[in-house]
Amino acid sequence: MTEAPKQQLGWVNILKGGCILLVVLYHVVLPGFADTVPHLSSGQLPAKLWVGFNEILSPLRMPAFFFVSGLLAANAIINRPWKSVLTSRITNLFYLYFLWGIIQWLMIGRVSGPLMGEHLSDNTNAAWASSFAESLKLMLLAMSSSWYLYALGLFFLFARLFRRYPFALLLVAVMMNYLAVGRLVPGWGPESLLQYFVFFVLGAFYSEVIMRWSEWKPRNLLVWALLAVLAAGHIALGFNDNFFLCIVAILFSVQLCRWLDRHFSMRIMKWTGRNTLQIYVLHRIFIEFFAMVAILLAGHYQLFANALFAWSWAALFPLLMVAISVGCSLVAWSLLNRGIGRTLFIYPRLLHRQSQVAKGA
Repeated sequence: MTEAPKQQLGWVNILKGGCILLVVLYHVVLPGFADTVPHLSSGQLPAKLWVGFNEILSPLRMPAFFFVSGLLAANAIINRPWKSVLTSRITNLFYLYFLWGIIQWLMIGRVSGPLMGEHLSDNTNAAWASSFAESLKLMLLAMSSSWYLYALGLFFLFARLFRRYPFALLLVAVMMNYLAVGRLVPGWGPESLLQYFVFFVLGAFYSEVIMRWSEWKPRNLLVWALLAVLAAGHIALGFNDNFFLCIVAILFSVQLCRWLDRHFSMRIMKWTGRNTLQIYVLHRIFIEFFAMVAILLAGHYQLFANALFAWSWAALFPLLMVAISVGCSLVAWSLLNRGIGRTLFIYPRLLHRQSQVAKGA
């Protein structure tokens, strides 16, 4: 697919904005907020609804994010020369991934954790590694809070290498997805890489088909019905986050975002979609600090035993923490993204190249 004009991609930024907010919400709710639910004296229903909401959205959140990432990368994968994309796409993504992996390990594992005496989660993650060597090893295995950037770099590389064989690449990606969904791959990082590659491939090579299928028209009823049957059959077999359910979720989200773009300005969501990088790399640090402080204080003062506080916590904490984390991420980005601080968000060579172009203009 060739790159569409920017004015026609408003729905893409709406979808990206929605996906990044859902990612932040997921990191707020699971496991931090979810771990407090058994201790609440009231508000069990809204708390469990938040947890259930995040689990239900798993077929949409990352599959849609990778689909739209593949769509935006399609022109570079198919048409642009290696010299043009090697630095701007692949090197830049790997640079940002390892840079922010190290920053998160320093801020979470060496500042926030020791300061508060514990971490928000005991899950295996490079940010909570006991040593730099262990953190680097986990980063190489994609077991880092910034793994999405690593995945994008790898996905772009393989899509570029095999761009002349898109159907074969799709078949291999589908098989990889089944290996991951069937829990045949050790470690959540490698499992995620194998699970989501197929959606990047769909975005890069088959986005026109997906967008055509997403239209709410009678001609697509058979496609939707077939996908629904296949998804239900997989769920019955125990594959809850199966490929076909994810496709249905992507089709619905694409059409919904296109409809919203046609009928509403959606300026805030579009702006959020254009600023996903800074939110993505920074939000985990702020969640770790603010959520951990809130949980420790609530536990210390036995506030969960207070019915009013417990109910307010259950209903409002996820929303407030998302707003705080996103807001702090954007403020931090606006302060850091100047002078040498710009190298925190773009590969230095690209920054120099942009500077040269600007001087030439």
